[in-house]
Amino acid sequence: MLKRASVVLCLVAFFTTLPAAKADDLYGSKGIVPEAVRQGRLGSCYFHAVIAALAERRPDTIRKMIQSNADGSYLVTFGDGKRETAYPEDLRYTHDSGYDLSDGEWVAVLFRSYAQKVLRESLLEDIEASNIFPLLKGPAEEVVGSSDQLVLAYDRAIRAQVDQYGNIDRAKLEAGLKKEMAPLTAVPDSMKDSLISMLESGGFFEKMAAFIQQNGELFGAYRAVGQGGIADRVMKTLSGSTNYQENQSESQAGKALAEAIGKNMPIVACTGGSTYYNQVAKGQALPAESDAWYVNAHCYTVLNYDSGAATVSIRNPWARHPDPDGIFSLPLATFVPAYAGIVTPE
Repeated sequence: MLKRASVVLCLVAFFTTLPAAKADDLYGSKGIVPEAVRQGRLGSCYFHAVIAALAERRPDTIRKMIQSNADGSYLVTFGDGKRETAYPEDLRYTHDSGYDLSDGEWVAVLFRSYAQKVLRESLLEDIEASNIFPLLKGPAEEVVGSSDQLVLAYDRAIRAQVDQYGNIDRAKLEAGLKKEMAPLTAVPDSMKDSLISMLESGGFFEKMAAFIQQNGELFGAYRAVGQGGIADRVMKTLSGSTNYQENQSESQAGKALAEAIGKNMPIVACTGGSTYYNQVAKGQALPAESDAWYVNAHCYTVLNYDSGAATVSIRNPWARHPDPDGIFSLPLATFVPAYAGIVTPE
């Protein structure tokens, strides 16, 4: 069972900056490889670690997900068959803000598309769960489900107003929505007014505010709290399935790693909820050598497992710590207490 204590809050220092990827260079100079994936200054390790894991084991899956459009946008098809479009304006935002430092455009395309998918699904859930007038629910759900520009209006309004802790002000969000919705000629003014008025009724804003705080890293919040950063949700969204195996012993973990490698599965391991994590929570010291690589409540990509030597090859999505590239090897005896378990597709 996945420990919800392993919810990831990667409060990352912004170590350096890299040039923004060229809009016409989808796969950059390195192509679809883990080394191209570099987390920026948001707590998105759970996302970047999964992307790097897919790049290591199933690069063709990523390539098939992304379709370039003539207008500079990209259509992304997720594991469940649903689609989102990443638009140039939002990709520029991701690069210019330093939220993704990866080589090429492809990681930002997946990050923005994932954020839009999560937001769209949350909006639909919040509308359905709210006490909004029943005759308004159906049309509201239909337009939110079918309109990219409407979801982007919410996305951009949230990004413009959210603070670093994932908090948002209702009046400022309402003003931002009015500004973002104004140019949407395909959406009737009456529907725009109705969608904005939902913020004032039926518990809709409260549900949205809770969602934003829990998923704040998708909107530019540095210290979002809650359940936004769960690696298994990203794995399921991108690959179509997910499976979590808790680290219970060296023999069990070694067997799970060997089976996953044998099946060529992408693998992610997170420190949140681990023995080390609980020791930190209790104020207990960790082994001194862990300072060189351990980050509390952080997700990593498992690159390989050598069953003969019982060692695990791991990559930090920061692409550092340890220097120069974030790649290091641990004995299985250290991996088990340091990481709560592994996330793979089923």
